[in-house]
Amino acid sequence: MAKVSIIKATYSDPGIETLLAPLGGMEQFVKKNEKVLLKVNLLSAKEPEKAVTTHPEFVRAVAKAVREAGGEPYIGDSPAGPFSKRNLNKAYERSGLKNLAREEEIPLNFDTGVKKLDIPSGKRLQRSTICNYVLNADKVIALPKLNTHSFQYMTLACKIMYGVVPGLTKAKYHAQFPRRVSFADMMLDILTIVKPQLYIMDGIMGMQGQGPGSGDPVKMDLVLASTDCVAMDISVCKILGIEPVGIPALKRAKVRGLWPERIEYP
Repeated sequence: MAKVSIIKATYSDPGIETLLAPLGGMEQFVKKNEKVLLKVNLLSAKEPEKAVTTHPEFVRAVAKAVREAGGEPYIGDSPAGPFSKRNLNKAYERSGLKNLAREEEIPLNFDTGVKKLDIPSGKRLQRSTICNYVLNADKVIALPKLNTHSFQYMTLACKIMYGVVPGLTKAKYHAQFPRRVSFADMMLDILTIVKPQLYIMDGIMGMQGQGPGSGDPVKMDLVLASTDCVAMDISVCKILGIEPVGIPALKRAKVRGLWPERIEYP
């Protein structure tokens, strides 16, 4: 059984404490002095109101909860394009994360180092390049957006860890796996070696249309939390009235035996 906590919220009050209470609170996931990566969705250098990237106020609320639990948060992702300090700085600046980091004294990742890791249970990938910023964390909290995706239909929790692959390698995988099914399998492969301890979704402002970079913002006022990315994405589909197996990543997750037998909504 998986648990998915869902509440109505706004950016002025994201309600992280209330959201996480049924899961045991942030203290359940973060211990004193642990380095906690807040793995944001930083697809590209877009302003927060475009609903492309995880909103800075949402990140602020999660970072505060991590600090209250004794952890040391830092922010990271690999945007599209070259995984360079210049490209990162531009994305942090435009997304509002640079201002947030300055105000709250939260480190931003500028380490562009990578390592090649084996994927023992991979269906499409046996090895992949993974960014150091995620490998250096004691704990990982993923902060996906509730967005549409022109290729995978929705970009939700199952896709958030695609950002641990450096930008140009992501472009290579798009060419290598041009079919929806093979691409979805590849993303699930990556999740087998870099699995977050917790997912907290920013669905306060979502996106419809030609996502993830060019869609239209939609006010949803939703935040979700779970330790299970598949359960979280199934829940989003049910909220939106979408058949979950219509989403390629969820269809492949079902084939791979990753669906929970039951989802509880505390």
